[in-house]
Amino acid sequence: MKAALLYGPRDIRLAEVAKPEPGPGEVVVRVRATGICGSDLHMYTGDRPADYPQILGHEFAGDVVAVGEGVQGLAPGDRVTAEPNFSCGACIYCREGLPNLCVNRVGMAINWPGTLAEYARVPARFVWRIPEGMSYRQGALVEPLMVAVHAVRRGRVRVGDTVAVLGCGAIGLLTVAAAKVAGARVFAVDIVPEKLALARQMGAEATFNGRDADALERIRALTPAGQGPLVVFETAGVAATVQQAVELVRGGGRIVLVGLSTRPARVVPMTVARRELEILGSFIYHAGEFDIGIRLIASGAVDAEALVGMTVGLDQADAAFRAAESGAVAKAMVEP
Repeated sequence: MKAALLYGPRDIRLAEVAKPEPGPGEVVVRVRATGICGSDLHMYTGDRPADYPQILGHEFAGDVVAVGEGVQGLAPGDRVTAEPNFSCGACIYCREGLPNLCVNRVGMAINWPGTLAEYARVPARFVWRIPEGMSYRQGALVEPLMVAVHAVRRGRVRVGDTVAVLGCGAIGLLTVAAAKVAGARVFAVDIVPEKLALARQMGAEATFNGRDADALERIRALTPAGQGPLVVFETAGVAATVQQAVELVRGGGRIVLVGLSTRPARVVPMTVARRELEILGSFIYHAGEFDIGIRLIASGAVDAEALVGMTVGLDQADAAFRAAESGAVAKAMVEP
């Protein structure tokens, strides 16, 4: 089969590799659409180590073409998406219902072949059917939407809450949409006008350019008593926006860190303590949540496909990565 292999930083090439066969409890999926994710970009640029050559990609949808021994409830021809993080089900975190913290977690495109290929092998217990009316591109967007939905649930967002989202990449835009669905008033911040326009399309009540010196002050002015949003989501993964989140959030409020940055951010403990702030981490999603994303997209409650600004074939995967890295598109999609 054909696959786009990463041989080194910014070195993706089309290659012929062996077509996967399903083992016991596994299925093989003919990949129809794969989204380029921020974590893929970190590996593409070399910021995150990879075992070369590696097949990247983990946001995907396609058709089941083969099932392994013992697989029940799935059959060739089923239209599916899948959770790309495989928890063991046996460690202390899995037993406590926290599979995203699994100590034995296996991730597609990390230590399992990814989906920038014609076919992908997946453990059947992580596979979800998608409705006939859902496009493959929509199916591929369920996974990033679930990152946003989980973050909104971590932030305990309720109807009428004021929320700010700092960073309007794909996850930030989907966080805007998920918070809007939860009934919140949502404000969005970014430095790219086109992304701010998308944020309004996804449900933001107002948007602000982060380069404007008075952006945070203008957001506060729209909140009760001018005290700031109750919940602030940091989705850019930048130290400066973490600090802005602490500055912006109201006293007694919550900051949810969604962006994955390895660089330290300056937070003054006295500020957190005296204002009784909560700083929460949010990482992927929990078991049983994935169907929420399928329902939100299938019902039209979230127009996730609006994020797709580029769709290419497998032979143009490098162009998709370059567009995603430049910020020219919120989401680049590859259709093998």
